[in-house]
Amino acid sequence: SQSTPNDDEYDNRPGLNRRQMFSDVLLRTASICSCVICSPHSAYGLAQLTAPPVEALKQYDLPRNQLLDAAFAQGMATGMVDYEREAFPIKKGLFQKLFASLDTREENVVVEVGMGSFPNALYYKPMNGLDIIGVDPNDRMEGYAKDSAARAGLVPKDNLRIIHGISEALPLADASCDAVVCTLTLCSVVDPAKSVAEIRRVLKPGGKFLFWEHVLSQTDPALAQQQVQLTPQQVKRADGCHLDRRTGDVLRAGGFKNLDMEYIELKNFGFLNPTVCGIATA
Repeated sequence: SQSTPNDDEYDNRPGLNRRQMFSDVLLRTASICSCVICSPHSAYGLAQLTAPPVEALKQYDLPRNQLLDAAFAQGMATGMVDYEREAFPIKKGLFQKLFASLDTREENVVVEVGMGSFPNALYYKPMNGLDIIGVDPNDRMEGYAKDSAARAGLVPKDNLRIIHGISEALPLADASCDAVVCTLTLCSVVDPAKSVAEIRRVLKPGGKFLFWEHVLSQTDPALAQQQVQLTPQQVKRADGCHLDRRTGDVLRAGGFKNLDMEYIELKNFGFLNPTVCGIATA
């Protein structure tokens, strides 16, 4: 495949900040890269990437520490196996419901907001011909995400693009996506309400939003108090993760036509046990 300018080459250009790099990469990737991960398969109708408003990037695409990003990416890729195993039965059912709602006669665009190391890759196995777009602000997640996609056999039967981006300013046009997936992400975004509004913006009318988020406990006041108390420390050590968010309230206020949401509690993961999950319809 042809070579694409890498992060180091961009970093060495004087006066170029991260937001400029992001816009530049969006414009260059489609015309330069032809590798199987990035290049569109001729059979797939791909959603066009768009450059988000500069002001939104200034506000939400905050400076990042590459060493911390690398450590966090490795931790998420290797340290969440038991969590994902316990979540598997319910998540599998949600993804089956999501994919059953898609029109298989068309080429569907599915966006993973906060793709991370792509632990959801295995749920995509039964599908074919998807245009999967992974958006994440931590560029060190990309290698792990590609590994997950490869293990699940997603490429080349599906197209996969992984791009730098933030949930508050998604690099996609209005009503351009058939489905959005967001798991363990709204806990750490700068503005959850803005993020949900962006997800609704990019969904086609009737498009589906699958979510899975840990939240403040609704059943255990003592646990909830601990979650509130420990959140400042958690934010610092876990890439902005808040233990005390009421994401269910944000989703209820998100303006979706239908919200099928359930509050559940996992068994073995302490502060991460309280969870809201489900599918919303734009």
